[in-house]
Amino acid sequence: MRSASAPDPLPRAGLVRRILVGVGALLAGNVAATATAMVSSMVLARTLGVADYGRYSLVFLYATLFQGLASFGLDDILTRELSRGRGGADRLLGNAILLRLLFSAAAVGVCVGATQWGEPDRQVAWGTVLAVLPLLLSAVYVPLWSVLAARLEYPLREAIVVASRVAELALLVGFAWAGAPLLVLVAVTAAAQSVPLGLTLWLMRARARPVFHFDRQLARGLLAQSAPLGLASVVALVYGRVDGVLLARLAGYEAVGLYSAAYKFLNLVLALPYVVNAAVFPVLARVQEDRGTVQVVFQRAFDYLTLVALPLAMGGTFLASSVVRVVYGPGFEAAAEPLRVLLWAAVPMFAARTCRQLLVAGGQQGAHLGLLVAGAVVNVLLNLWWIPRWGILGAAWATLAAEAAVLAMAYLVVRARLGLQLQPAFALRAAVATVCMGVVAAGSTLLGPWVSVLLGSGAYLAATVGFGLWPRQPRALLEGRGLRVEAS
Repeated sequence: MRSASAPDPLPRAGLVRRILVGVGALLAGNVAATATAMVSSMVLARTLGVADYGRYSLVFLYATLFQGLASFGLDDILTRELSRGRGGADRLLGNAILLRLLFSAAAVGVCVGATQWGEPDRQVAWGTVLAVLPLLLSAVYVPLWSVLAARLEYPLREAIVVASRVAELALLVGFAWAGAPLLVLVAVTAAAQSVPLGLTLWLMRARARPVFHFDRQLARGLLAQSAPLGLASVVALVYGRVDGVLLARLAGYEAVGLYSAAYKFLNLVLALPYVVNAAVFPVLARVQEDRGTVQVVFQRAFDYLTLVALPLAMGGTFLASSVVRVVYGPGFEAAAEPLRVLLWAAVPMFAARTCRQLLVAGGQQGAHLGLLVAGAVVNVLLNLWWIPRWGILGAAWATLAAEAAVLAMAYLVVRARLGLQLQPAFALRAAVATVCMGVVAAGSTLLGPWVSVLLGSGAYLAATVGFGLWPRQPRALLEGRGLRVEAS
């Protein structure tokens, strides 16, 4: 049997179809996974209350902070190297798993020590110990997912993710409705992480045969390439989660609960840029020398992500209060204001993530790290300044300002390092269409928020069609020689 770790060579004629199938699978999987997470939040918010929901969120926020150290950038490098189809894929995979186990053990140790020493609430401290242990399990199955990503077999990977989330949801909801205390709910959530491990090992048994023979030279090469990404992952998680930690210290656990409730919706929205960037990344790793193709992918991703991000932010401005009331129930009404701001922060987030992903695909990991460090510094300083003044709303505005700054810096770096540029005409027309949506929605607010947003969405759709913003052919990303794209 041949090695199953290396990706199959992809004929150019079928590559567009494989990418679009991957995008669809990733989108469906992320929507399903995020929906299950939203249902879990709804149940937990109603059973725990604002303060304990804040403690539960803080436990997993702490655990998430150490995911960057556990992976240390190895997953992206592994996907990139497997995508290039070089020899020794099984040894590469085995060494990546061994390194992931080593870093995961270190992350667990550091997390346990930090929370036991620095967290005054004993429930949160011990809950974090339980929540961080599954990092050891993910060290085995997440590298195996890189094989599927390199082969563009995203439907299988997303099936594992969704099945795991559904199992977790069933367990968590059952225990929550039974009145289980906070630490038991944390333990149930952590134990559910054994499901993706079992499913992955079973489904990958015929696709990957990692060789667990530690190769010092190979491991050194992996670490040399992943180190900037590893540091970037750590900084990125601090950058994205520091507002919750600072809220716990400066405003209390209720503030964390309210802000986490608002941030859940932002995570749902951010599934789209993740899907697009994840689906395109293996392709960019193969064709990075083809500047014309990369330019087209960059422009198309920016255009169509903007086309979706702007109306989502505008619609959220009108619907925030109603959505929070429906999802979380009484006691969480104050989450609506930061939600409005966070949804607008999604607009620069969409574009900034695409720029950062391009830098990684182009081998510019150092620049990627520098951007995240700059963004983290801006975010921390703004949170320290604005949270004491405006609480959870100040944290949301700090996120928006930091993301806008990162986008500006990221675009300048992409233009300087990769020679890529963006044409703003498409985004400007999308912005005008969004203004039309806002005017129609504001003019019909007496009919209720849902009706006004529905009418505004119709106005947006009509404006975008009138401006010619939707592609005339569904295969608008890549085609032809060098994956050349027809003009839309």
